[in-house]
Amino acid sequence: MKLPKIATLPVIGNAPEISKDILSFLGNHFSKKGDTFSFKLPLNKSVVATCDPVVFKHILQLNHKNYRKDYGGNLLKLALGNGLLTSEGESWFKQRRLAQPAFYKKRLEGFFDTMNSMTLEYVSRLKERNAAHIYIDTEMMQLTSRVVIETLLGSDVSDKLTNIQNYIYFIQAHVVKMLRIPFYNLWAKVNGTEKQFDDTLRMFDHILYEIINKRKDQPPKNDLLSMLMDARDEDTGEGMSDKQLRDELLTIYLAGHETSGYTLAWAMYNLCMHPEAYKKAKEELRSVMTDGKLTIENYKQLVYLKCVIDETLRLYPTAYILTRESKEVDMVKDLEIPSKTLIVLSTYFLHRNPAYWQKPDEFIPERFEGTNNPLLNSDAYYPFGGGPRMCIGFYFATMEITIVLAQLLYHFDFELDKGHEVAFEPLVTLKPKYGIKLKLKTST
Repeated sequence: MKLPKIATLPVIGNAPEISKDILSFLGNHFSKKGDTFSFKLPLNKSVVATCDPVVFKHILQLNHKNYRKDYGGNLLKLALGNGLLTSEGESWFKQRRLAQPAFYKKRLEGFFDTMNSMTLEYVSRLKERNAAHIYIDTEMMQLTSRVVIETLLGSDVSDKLTNIQNYIYFIQAHVVKMLRIPFYNLWAKVNGTEKQFDDTLRMFDHILYEIINKRKDQPPKNDLLSMLMDARDEDTGEGMSDKQLRDELLTIYLAGHETSGYTLAWAMYNLCMHPEAYKKAKEELRSVMTDGKLTIENYKQLVYLKCVIDETLRLYPTAYILTRESKEVDMVKDLEIPSKTLIVLSTYFLHRNPAYWQKPDEFIPERFEGTNNPLLNSDAYYPFGGGPRMCIGFYFATMEITIVLAQLLYHFDFELDKGHEVAFEPLVTLKPKYGIKLKLKTST
């Protein structure tokens, strides 16, 4: 059966609708055409959009070898190089095998104390500020940036990268505009944006290569850079080149702080919007952190708080879309996917698909409790992707998010500033467009 199609404009396709609001575009057409439909990008590029878990599983797992990273992934390579997020085929497989040991659960738990102490330092600074309001998204992005730099590179060089969030935001916005706005790349050449992009990458490269070269003459440390530098291919005995290390460092930084930062912001938003869930989370923390301390042992007892995080990732997945491109013609269910077709896997709408979720638009952390936990049957839940290319850092992220959320809720009382508008800005990740403003006071 042919895929349902939507109306499109000559030459520019559906680009104007997508550029204006990609979530509204997808949501409107899923409601009209069903869980899978096709549309066009500029120059007649065919696209399939889906929020069907059967299609997700087929593309990401069952027939993943027929799908590669798409044009958007190639654009990300301009910034990230050939890291795990953007590499393909044998190159990706070798790199994943090299990097995997650094992300084993037991090794990552070695960062628990670092994450916890840095969070407590932040809590102390926030108390000293005596602020009546904060923008929780900005605060969390700054905190998770410091945490990932510390765990990635160590404290001796962390100061060199503490002010790069604005540069990262600029790089992302530039890449997204290249994807969504027809002929933007031509305008970027004229107005100097392309030069600014290149200059920013050169700045990153100078810092990262300097760190890598200095580390070669130093003994190994307890950070991800040392783990990656020590990694050896089990067949050839070869380690990562300087270019591979650079690409992975920038990839881990970008993926490691932004997804965690925005998930924390959306979790606080959800809790402040739902007083009963907020109260339940606070009560659990009081019962688990009886002496006011969070340890690797009692952290694992925060069952309800983890449900809050899982439900936040369902409603507000930072990776709100995943993309692939088909190599050959494929069939999934009774739908034909032509070769060289871009696939937009809408995680956001899959997680809200009423055929698979009861009360899909409501924040209900309890849905993740007990034997009915959707995590035990993840066909309609992909907060960290799926299949062989599932995010390698998912445990790092969930541990960090749990630690930060626990300390914030234990030490402060928060309330949403309802006079401040909260809206989506879907760039590479799902961020709050105007920020999330919270009232706060020290918890007693």
